[in-house]
Amino acid sequence: MKFSVRMRKWHKWLALVIGVQVFLWTASGLFMSFVPIETVRSEHLLKKSEDRPLVVSEKYVQILKAVEASGLNQENIGEIKIKMLLERPVYEVKAMSGESKLIDAKTGELLSPLSQKLAEEIVRSRYAGDAKILKSTLLDQPVSEYRSTYPVWRIDFEDNDQTSFYVSPSDGNLKAVRGNIWRVYDFLWMLHIMDYSERENFNHWWLVIAAFLAVSVTLTGFVLFFSSFRKKDFLFFK
Repeated sequence: MKFSVRMRKWHKWLALVIGVQVFLWTASGLFMSFVPIETVRSEHLLKKSEDRPLVVSEKYVQILKAVEASGLNQENIGEIKIKMLLERPVYEVKAMSGESKLIDAKTGELLSPLSQKLAEEIVRSRYAGDAKILKSTLLDQPVSEYRSTYPVWRIDFEDNDQTSFYVSPSDGNLKAVRGNIWRVYDFLWMLHIMDYSERENFNHWWLVIAAFLAVSVTLTGFVLFFSSFRKKDFLFFK
């Protein structure tokens, strides 16, 4: 069998095996490069975070009492800070393990885990749209579009983008915003890196093998392309 015939056969079968994945790489890459990352992150639906002045008062409960109210082991406290949550000053007591608790600085009331009402107020203060809240759910089991700490409040809005806000019930921080564009992006990202479970790892053998096959198709294509030339093809001037 001639070399060119053998090479053409290899090229054909390699292209058949890897062709679909190469198309997915190209299509997903086109989408990810075309759509601004700010749009993917739904930043257009977020109000700019405003710095609220913190008024320190002698009437605030003592830090030691705030620690006691948190219920955390005093020997494992890593950080204590005071901040504004909406319009109220709060202590955030954080353990060495990363667990956080919020305590009302005026009353000493333990706010964590945040109630549904308070979580919705936090989200409302950050949402730039005017849609109504569709539903609020306290999630304790992982969902595909949110890959961080649990439990977490998910606040869904009745807008065109089906926007969902994720708020930590322990410290009140906004953890993520998800919309339909992000969901499409995430699906294409999964296809792009070939991680069909976690959608995060691109250091795995499936991707390496696919990339190797794609390079092989390219190389065999180049070999076939250049082997098709004859000397007379390079004789531009007679």
